[in-house]
Formats: sequence, structure tokens, C-alpha cells
Amino acid sequence: MLEQLKSPGFRTALIGLFGTLLTVCGGLGGALVTSAATVYEVQRQNQKVALAAPDGGQTLKVDMGTVFISRQEAANLDPEKYYVNLERGFILYRPLPSWSAVEEMTVQEQLGQESASCLVLCDQPVFLTRYGEAIELESDLETMVNGQSIEDLPYQIEEIYGPPPWKLPYYNQMILNIFTKSEVEPLGIRTLPDMILRMSFVAGGRVNRIIAQEGSQFAIVQRSTAYEGIRLGGEEAAMTIDNWWLFAEAEEAFYALEIRYSPLNGQSIQVWDDLQMYIDQFRVIQ
Repeated sequence: MLEQLKSPGFRTALIGLFGTLLTVCGGLGGALVTSAATVYEVQRQNQKVALAAPDGGQTLKVDMGTVFISRQEAANLDPEKYYVNLERGFILYRPLPSWSAVEEMTVQEQLGQESASCLVLCDQPVFLTRYGEAIELESDLETMVNGQSIEDLPYQIEEIYGPPPWKLPYYNQMILNIFTKSEVEPLGIRTLPDMILRMSFVAGGRVNRIIAQEGSQFAIVQRSTAYEGIRLGGEEAAMTIDNWWLFAEAEEAFYALEIRYSPLNGQSIQVWDDLQMYIDQFRVIQ
């Protein structure tokens, strides 16, 4: 069954975090989200966010009942369609036309491509595919992020990106981070909720929706970041980036599959459909 995760009519910021546990936000049974599941809306105090649907109303749907797959099932998949990594324990749908081949790198290498410095977990593996060519996003201390000054963000942006102005490449892309449990435990990350909290803080932006169940091995998190006072491709612009994360936990690692999307001029709505395919076809091998 498919649970509708994104709707243009949804107008309330959602977050369900109590300590390090996720609130039950949906009627999950085992690894299944049924169409009858009720999503409880927890409104952030004094804050409401318009959950913008990409390109005027696209809906993301994820079949959570098929996140996990056996090793035997993985070995039987068509290698022309699926990127199967038995060593790392995951499956990706192979890149569609106009997307780059799946690249493997470290967190440090990935952040370096985005003109950022790595502070922790720099040697952990990353797999990604990007659509088309990068668009240069330029910002400075006058930039507003979700209505607040970039200087007021809860982390030292100059420590990560250096002194302003900042020129960063932007892609619509899919990114898979894999974090070995033995590597993240010293940072206090012992459970899936711990990982979600840490990733949400580091990434910034607004967490609009969490769909999960306490004790579950998977969760969906949606966040958005609105930028004002930037230059995009050399022209003054405002921009909203939507991020959807599918988090999953296996015996030895945490998986964070992110799709990053903003409707950019000249790019087909097919880009969003492709990203939908990537997240829908992602599997963790158990």
C-alpha cells in the first residue's frame, strides 16, 4: 500500500520528537504503511509552514512495505535496471537518461564538491547521482534562510563554507549516506531516532513531516529550505529546496537516502518523476 506523503493542501509544520524517540505519526504495522493510516499533526508552537509541493502539486509516494529485501532476492534482480551492492547491503535503481552514473565517494569528497568542509564521519561512504549540470548558487551575509538571517543559523556557517560570499553548486540529486554503527556510536548515535535528529540538525532547514513508529527500522522525513537574497546562475533569485529522506536501520549500519529537489528553469517535471522512482526502488538488503 502507498501512503501519500506530500500534499499541496497540507499547511502545518509537523514534528514528533520526544527526547530521542519518534512519535507515532502513522498507523504502521510491521514494515507496512496502509492507506488507512492516520497521520497525527503536531503543530510547532508559533510556527506554521506552507509545505510547497514541487512544481505545483507533485506528490511523493513511498511503499514502505518494500524497504527491506533478502540477499537472495537482491541477487536475482536485473543488473541492467538495478545497482546492487551486496558488500554495503543496498540496492539503487540505475540512473535514468540525463542523470550521471552512480558515483561512490566519501563524505569528505562529497562535501568538497559542494565547497564545504567535513567536520565528522569524513570517511563514511556516499553514493549519488545528479541531474544535468550544476547551477551556481551565490549567497552572503544578507541571505535569508527560512525567514531568518543566515548569521542566526544554529551552526557556524563560516566554519563549514569559509568566509562570504559563498558560491555553491546546486544539483537536483539523489544521495545515499551509509553510516557504520561502530563509527557513529562515539557521537551518541545508537538508534535510528538518534541518527534522524543528528542529520536534521546538521542539514538545517525546517522539518515539516516525520512518518515513523517508535522502535521501527525505517522512517520518512521531509524538510524544506527557503532562500531569499541569493543569486542563481548569476541572477537575483529566491529558491526553495525540498528534501525527502528515507532512513533505514540494518544490523551494522544506518542508511539515509535523500532526494533533493527544486524546480529549476529549463528542467522537465520528469526530474521529479525520476527522483520518485529512485526513492521508491531503494532497498536495504537483510
